[in-house]
Amino acid sequence: MDWHPVLGVSPPPPALRPELPGSAPVPPVNRCNSIWGTEHVLYLAVRLGHRSDGEVRAVPLHHRLDLLEACAELVNTEWPRSLGARVHALQKSCHNFPVCLVLLQGAADEEQLLGHARLSRVVGQSRSLFVESVVVSREQRGKGYGRALMEATECYAKARGFRRLCLTTHDKQHFYSHLGYVLSSPVQNAGAMTSFMPMEILEKFSRMRETGNPAIPSSSLRPASQDGMLSTSATVAPQVVPPAAFCLPLPLSSQTCNTPLAPPPPPLLSQTLLETPYKDAKGLPIFWMHKDL
Repeated sequence: MDWHPVLGVSPPPPALRPELPGSAPVPPVNRCNSIWGTEHVLYLAVRLGHRSDGEVRAVPLHHRLDLLEACAELVNTEWPRSLGARVHALQKSCHNFPVCLVLLQGAADEEQLLGHARLSRVVGQSRSLFVESVVVSREQRGKGYGRALMEATECYAKARGFRRLCLTTHDKQHFYSHLGYVLSSPVQNAGAMTSFMPMEILEKFSRMRETGNPAIPSSSLRPASQDGMLSTSATVAPQVVPPAAFCLPLPLSSQTCNTPLAPPPPPLLSQTLLETPYKDAKGLPIFWMHKDL
C-alpha cells in the first residue's frame, strides 16, 4: 500500500519501514533524516535517529490516545490544572490543528514519553504556526531532548507546508535564540478555535477588531500564553492614547465639524533578549519570537 507523509492513510507495517543504515548511534540532527509512513508518526515520522539509549521519534497525540493521561500529567508538571481539564484540552489535537506532538523513545515494551509541544494556526498568516506548551520531562532535561523536540516540531510544520513558527516564552529566550529564533512582534494564535470555526471567520473577526469595530470585544480573540491550553491575553505597558478624533469648538451657527485630527502613531515597541515591553495576562514579561523554516 502506498502512503504519504502528510495525508492520513494507514501506517506501514514494521517490515516496510526503512531502517537507518548500521547500528552506530546517530547524533541529534537538525533535519528529518527520514520521512516515512503517514502523518501518524509524524509517521511523517520525524525519526530523529538512534541515540545510545534508543530511537527518538515524534508522534501526533491524536494517533496515540493511549498516551493522553500520561501526556496530561507531563504538561501539568509545568502548568498545573485539573487532570480532567487537561485531558479534555489534549483531546482537541487533530490533523486540522491544533496538533499536539509527543516525543517518544524506545521500543513499544519500554517506550518513554519525553516531551510535548502543541502547534496551532496563526490568524492572518496562512504559512505560519504557533508553538506552545513546550515541555520536556524533568527527569530527562539537560540531555538534548528539548532541542530534539523543537527540531521535530519544525520538521513536522515544514512537511505540512508551513514556513514560519512563532512562539512566546517567559524565560527561555536564550535557548530559542540558539535554535535560530529571533525576536518579533505579537501574532494572533487561533488555538483550538479552528476545530469549530473556519480560519476565514477568525481572520474577519481579527480585522474587525484591528479597525476598532465596537461589536467585537477585545477578549474575543486572545494571543497565546506559554501554556497554550489556557490562552491568555498578552499586553504591553499602559499608554495614554488620544481619542481617535476630536473637533474644535465652533460657533453655534456652524452646522459642521472640522476634519478630525488623526492621533499620532503609537511608539514602536522594541525587545532585547534581556528586556521586553510585552506582558502576559498576569503582568509577567513575555518575549515574542519566530523562526523562518
